[in-house]
Amino acid sequence: MEIIPAIDIKEGKCVRLFQGNYSKEKIFGDDIIEIASKWIEMGAKRLHIVDLDGAKNGIRKNNIIVKKLVEFCDIPVQIGGGIRTFSDAKELFHLGVDKIIFGTAAVQSPEEISRSVEKFGKEFIIVGIDAKNGMVQTDGWLVNSKMNSNILFNNMINLGVNQFIYTDINRDGTLSEPNYKHIIEILENFRINLTVAGGIATIENLEKLKTIGAHSAISGMALYEGKINLVEAIKKLL
Repeated sequence: MEIIPAIDIKEGKCVRLFQGNYSKEKIFGDDIIEIASKWIEMGAKRLHIVDLDGAKNGIRKNNIIVKKLVEFCDIPVQIGGGIRTFSDAKELFHLGVDKIIFGTAAVQSPEEISRSVEKFGKEFIIVGIDAKNGMVQTDGWLVNSKMNSNILFNNMINLGVNQFIYTDINRDGTLSEPNYKHIIEILENFRINLTVAGGIATIENLEKLKTIGAHSAISGMALYEGKINLVEAIKKLL
C-alpha cells in the first residue's frame, strides 16, 4: 500500500486544518518546493496537493505554485480543490498534473466528471468523497450536500469512475485514527481503488488500512508533526 504525503495550500502557504475548519489552521511553511523536496527525498512516490482556496469558492488561486511544483517534481502529482469543470481538468493536465480530483462537482455537476472520464480516461480521474457522519460535504467542506456518501459512490461508479479518496471529516487533522468501520463497509460494498484520508496517526494505522484492503493512504498532520516517519512507513508497507 502506498502512503502519499499531502500538501494543502492556502494563500500560498502549506497548512493543515483541523476537521476542515478554515479558522483552525496550522502553517508548516511558505516554501512549497522545499516541503515537496523533503517528502521526495524521504521516498515519496506521489504527492497529493489540495488548493484550499479553490476548494472553498471554486476559484483556484495557486496555479502558479502548482506549475512550479509539477516542473520541480520527478514524481507524479495529483491535485484537488476547486476543480469543478472539464475545462478546469484540461487546464491542470496542461500544467503537467498526473491525476485530478473532483469533489464538489460530483454532487453539483456530475456531467463534468463524465465528460472528463470519457476524454482523459478513468485512470487519470479521481473523485474525492468527503463525509461527515456519512453525509457528503462540498465547497471546501463548508456545505452539507444532504447526500449519503454511499449514494455518491454508486453514482460515480455508474459514470465509470473507479478511483476514490474517502475522507472522514470528523477525523481529519485529529490524529485520532481512521474510521475503520466505514472504510470496511465501503470496500465491502464497492469494487474500487480506495485511498483513505483522515485520522491517520501511526504506522500501525497504515498497516491496518493495508490489511482491510485500502489501495493507498494520504497523510498530512502525522507526517508534519513527526508522528509518522515516511521512510519507515514506506518500508513497513512494502
